[in-house]
Amino acid sequence: MINDAMAFAARAHEGQFRKGTRRPYIVHPREVAEIVSTMTDDEEIISAALLHDTIEDCAGVTREMLEQRFGTRVAEMVAQESEDKSLTWEERKGETIRRLGEAPREVQMIGLADKLSNMRDIDRDYPVMGDRLWLRFRMQSRLALAWYYKGVRDALRDGFEGTEAYEEYCSLIDKNFGPGPAPAAWKEQDGQETDCSVQAEDGSGGERAGA
Repeated sequence: MINDAMAFAARAHEGQFRKGTRRPYIVHPREVAEIVSTMTDDEEIISAALLHDTIEDCAGVTREMLEQRFGTRVAEMVAQESEDKSLTWEERKGETIRRLGEAPREVQMIGLADKLSNMRDIDRDYPVMGDRLWLRFRMQSRLALAWYYKGVRDALRDGFEGTEAYEEYCSLIDKNFGPGPAPAAWKEQDGQETDCSVQAEDGSGGERAGA
Protein backbone atom coordinates (compact mmCIF):
# COMPACT_ATOMS: atom_id res chain seq x y z
CA MET A 1 0.00 0.00 0.00
CA ILE A 2 2.77 2.47 0.88
CA ASN A 3 4.47 2.06 -2.51
CA ASP A 4 1.14 2.54 -4.26
CA ALA A 5 0.46 5.69 -2.23
CA MET A 6 3.94 7.00 -3.05
CA ALA A 7 3.39 6.46 -6.77
CA PHE A 8 -0.07 8.05 -6.61
CA ALA A 9 1.24 11.10 -4.74
CA ALA A 10 4.17 11.51 -7.15
CA ARG A 11 1.80 11.57 -10.12
CA ALA A 12 -0.69 13.87 -8.41
CA HIS A 13 1.99 16.41 -7.41
CA GLU A 14 3.90 16.25 -10.71
CA GLY A 15 4.94 19.73 -11.80
CA GLN A 16 4.34 21.25 -8.36
CA PHE A 17 7.08 22.83 -6.27
CA ARG A 18 7.52 23.79 -2.64
CA LYS A 19 6.36 27.33 -1.99
CA GLY A 20 8.85 29.88 -3.29
CA THR A 21 11.40 27.26 -4.39
CA ARG A 22 12.24 24.91 -7.25
CA ARG A 23 12.21 21.87 -4.96
CA PRO A 24 9.75 19.27 -6.28
CA TYR A 25 6.69 19.21 -4.04
CA ILE A 26 6.85 15.44 -3.60
CA VAL A 27 9.81 15.85 -1.22
CA HIS A 28 7.34 17.19 1.35
CA PRO A 29 4.88 14.27 1.55
CA ARG A 30 7.83 11.89 1.51
CA GLU A 31 9.31 13.66 4.51
CA VAL A 32 5.93 13.75 6.26
CA ALA A 33 5.62 9.98 5.79
CA GLU A 34 9.16 9.44 7.11
CA ILE A 35 8.35 11.45 10.23
CA VAL A 36 5.08 9.58 10.75
CA SER A 37 6.97 6.28 10.44
CA THR A 38 8.96 7.24 13.56
CA MET A 39 5.67 7.25 15.48
CA THR A 40 3.87 4.25 13.96
CA ASP A 41 4.36 1.32 11.59
CA ASP A 42 0.69 1.37 10.53
CA GLU A 43 0.78 1.28 6.72
CA GLU A 44 -2.55 3.06 6.36
CA ILE A 45 -1.40 6.03 8.44
CA ILE A 46 1.91 6.24 6.55
CA SER A 47 0.03 6.02 3.25
CA ALA A 48 -2.32 8.80 4.34
CA ALA A 49 0.74 10.89 5.19
CA LEU A 50 2.01 10.47 1.64
CA LEU A 51 -1.40 11.47 0.29
CA HIS A 52 -2.21 14.19 2.81
CA ASP A 53 -2.13 17.12 0.34
CA THR A 54 -3.66 15.42 -2.69
CA ILE A 55 -7.30 16.38 -2.09
CA GLU A 56 -6.41 19.94 -1.13
CA ASP A 57 -3.81 20.74 -3.77
CA CYS A 58 -4.18 18.36 -6.74
CA ALA A 59 -6.79 18.89 -9.42
CA GLY A 60 -9.05 15.93 -9.97
CA VAL A 61 -8.21 14.09 -6.75
CA THR A 62 -11.27 13.50 -4.57
CA ARG A 63 -12.03 11.74 -1.33
CA GLU A 64 -14.08 9.21 -3.29
CA MET A 65 -11.12 8.44 -5.54
CA LEU A 66 -8.86 7.83 -2.55
CA GLU A 67 -11.50 5.71 -0.85
CA GLN A 68 -11.83 3.51 -3.91
CA ARG A 69 -8.06 3.16 -4.27
CA PHE A 70 -6.86 3.03 -0.65
CA GLY A 71 -9.92 2.40 1.50
CA THR A 72 -12.22 4.41 3.75
CA ARG A 73 -9.78 4.88 6.63
CA VAL A 74 -7.00 6.36 4.47
CA ALA A 75 -9.45 8.63 2.64
CA GLU A 76 -10.90 9.86 5.93
CA MET A 77 -7.47 10.73 7.32
CA VAL A 78 -6.56 12.67 4.18
CA ALA A 79 -9.91 14.47 4.22
CA GLN A 80 -9.36 15.52 7.83
CA GLU A 81 -5.95 16.94 6.86
CA SER A 82 -7.42 19.00 4.01
CA GLU A 83 -8.28 22.67 4.42
CA ASP A 84 -11.29 24.51 3.03
CA LYS A 85 -9.75 26.95 0.55
CA SER A 86 -12.97 28.98 0.42
CA LEU A 87 -12.12 30.39 3.86
CA THR A 88 -9.67 33.20 4.56
CA TRP A 89 -6.13 32.28 5.62
CA GLU A 90 -6.83 33.16 9.24
CA GLU A 91 -10.10 31.21 9.25
CA ARG A 92 -8.48 28.15 7.67
CA LYS A 93 -5.53 28.11 10.04
CA GLY A 94 -7.70 28.72 13.08
CA GLU A 95 -9.88 25.80 12.04
CA THR A 96 -6.79 23.62 11.55
CA ILE A 97 -5.60 24.40 15.07
CA ARG A 98 -9.02 23.63 16.53
CA ARG A 99 -9.45 20.44 14.50
CA LEU A 100 -6.02 19.08 15.36
CA GLY A 101 -6.73 19.49 19.04
CA GLU A 102 -9.83 17.27 18.71
CA ALA A 103 -8.73 14.86 15.96
CA PRO A 104 -7.97 11.14 16.36
CA ARG A 105 -4.35 10.46 17.23
CA GLU A 106 -3.56 9.10 13.78
CA VAL A 107 -4.66 12.39 12.18
CA GLN A 108 -2.71 14.34 14.79
CA MET A 109 0.40 12.35 13.85
CA ILE A 110 0.08 13.41 10.23
CA GLY A 111 -0.61 17.01 11.24
CA LEU A 112 2.46 17.11 13.47
CA ALA A 113 4.65 15.58 10.77
CA ASP A 114 3.29 18.03 8.18
CA LYS A 115 4.05 21.06 10.32
CA LEU A 116 7.46 19.71 11.36
CA SER A 117 8.40 19.30 7.69
CA ASN A 118 7.34 22.91 7.07
CA MET A 119 9.38 24.12 10.03
CA ARG A 120 12.43 22.25 8.73
CA ASP A 121 12.05 24.16 5.46
CA ILE A 122 11.84 27.47 7.30
CA ASP A 123 14.86 26.58 9.42
CA ARG A 124 16.87 25.65 6.32
CA ASP A 125 15.91 28.68 4.23
CA TYR A 126 15.89 31.50 6.79
CA PRO A 127 19.70 31.70 7.14
CA VAL A 128 19.94 32.13 3.37
CA MET A 129 17.00 34.46 2.75
CA GLY A 130 16.60 36.30 6.03
CA ASP A 131 13.34 38.23 6.40
CA ARG A 132 12.66 37.97 2.66
CA LEU A 133 11.58 34.42 3.45
CA TRP A 134 8.25 35.61 4.88
CA LEU A 135 7.29 37.08 1.47
CA ARG A 136 7.00 33.49 0.28
CA PHE A 137 3.87 32.96 2.34
CA ARG A 138 0.33 34.19 1.73
CA MET A 139 0.26 36.53 4.74
CA GLN A 140 3.88 37.67 4.24
CA SER A 141 4.12 37.92 8.01
CA ARG A 142 6.43 36.24 10.47
CA LEU A 143 4.03 37.01 13.31
CA ALA A 144 1.11 35.37 11.50
CA LEU A 145 3.16 32.21 10.98
CA ALA A 146 4.28 32.28 14.61
CA TRP A 147 0.64 32.44 15.69
CA TYR A 148 -0.21 29.46 13.50
CA TYR A 149 2.69 27.15 14.25
CA LYS A 150 2.63 27.90 17.97
CA GLY A 151 -1.12 27.28 17.97
CA VAL A 152 -0.51 23.84 16.46
CA ARG A 153 2.20 23.21 19.05
CA ASP A 154 -0.19 24.00 21.87
CA ALA A 155 -3.00 21.90 20.37
CA LEU A 156 -0.76 18.81 20.18
CA ARG A 157 1.13 19.20 23.46
CA ASP A 158 -0.96 16.84 25.60
CA GLY A 159 -0.74 13.95 23.18
CA PHE A 160 2.82 14.29 21.91
CA GLU A 161 4.99 16.06 24.48
CA GLY A 162 8.17 14.03 24.93
CA THR A 163 8.07 12.40 21.49
CA GLU A 164 11.04 13.01 19.20
CA ALA A 165 8.98 14.66 16.46
CA TYR A 166 7.15 17.01 18.83
CA GLU A 167 10.29 18.06 20.66
CA GLU A 168 12.05 18.82 17.37
CA TYR A 169 9.03 20.83 16.28
CA CYS A 170 9.08 22.87 19.50
CA SER A 171 12.81 23.44 19.19
CA LEU A 172 12.49 24.78 15.64
CA ILE A 173 9.62 27.07 16.67
CA ASP A 174 11.68 28.54 19.51
CA LYS A 175 14.68 28.93 17.20
CA ASN A 176 12.84 30.67 14.37
CA PHE A 177 9.94 32.44 16.10
CA GLY A 178 11.19 32.81 19.65
CA PRO A 179 9.95 31.13 22.84
CA GLY A 180 6.68 31.87 24.53
CA PRO A 181 2.98 31.70 23.68
CA ALA A 182 1.34 32.26 20.32
CA PRO A 183 1.04 36.02 19.60
CA ALA A 184 -2.75 36.39 19.93
CA ALA A 185 -2.65 40.04 18.82
CA TRP A 186 -0.41 39.31 15.84
CA LYS A 187 -2.44 41.48 13.44
CA GLU A 188 -2.06 44.55 15.64
CA GLN A 189 1.64 43.84 16.14
CA ASP A 190 2.07 43.14 12.45
CA GLY A 191 0.82 46.60 11.64
CA GLN A 192 3.83 48.02 13.45
CA GLU A 193 6.24 46.18 11.15
CA THR A 194 6.94 47.31 7.60
CA ASP A 195 8.72 45.82 4.57
CA CYS A 196 9.19 42.54 6.41
CA SER A 197 11.74 44.17 8.74
CA VAL A 198 10.35 42.05 11.54
CA GLN A 199 11.46 42.15 15.12
CA ALA A 200 12.28 38.82 16.68
CA GLU A 201 10.28 38.14 19.79
CA ASP A 202 13.44 38.19 21.89
CA GLY A 203 14.32 41.67 20.64
CA SER A 204 17.08 40.49 18.33
CA GLY A 205 15.75 42.36 15.29
CA GLY A 206 16.01 40.56 11.99
CA GLU A 207 18.23 37.80 13.31
CA ARG A 208 16.80 34.41 14.01
CA ALA A 209 15.41 34.22 17.52
CA GLY A 210 17.52 31.99 19.71
CA ALA A 211 20.46 31.90 17.27
